[in-house]
Amino acid sequence: MYPAKRALADACDMWDEIGRDRIEAYVLFLSAYCKQLIRQAFGESTVIYSPDAPELSSGLTAFNPFDDRTDTELLKQFRDRLREEYGFVVRTTDFHVTLDGPEEHALRISTHLFHDERDVEGVVAAMYSLFSDMTS
Repeated sequence: MYPAKRALADACDMWDEIGRDRIEAYVLFLSAYCKQLIRQAFGESTVIYSPDAPELSSGLTAFNPFDDRTDTELLKQFRDRLREEYGFVVRTTDFHVTLDGPEEHALRISTHLFHDERDVEGVVAAMYSLFSDMTS
């Protein structure tokens, strides 16, 4: 157990050295970049559930490229193929947009300190390629 605790302490020291404000700014930059690339690839009308307002943003980007955002099986197939065929791991999430509306499903892309712009470009390009394959 001690090595795990030491690794956690070392990670916290690294965060303090970099600066938590700088880390937050970087993660939010990657998230905003991800949303921008998704809109460019999938079109401006693509539903992105994550807010663009900086004060409401996080390192998570949730969107669904398919017209039927209630089809959980299609989205899970997409998620699994993205991992198996392209090597990108994203999660799926579900929620109600309105209290009495249907449950909608989205891919959840997490941007972290250890990612860079090429990672974001790669995942969006892979998602678009897979989407094109699945809808043609």
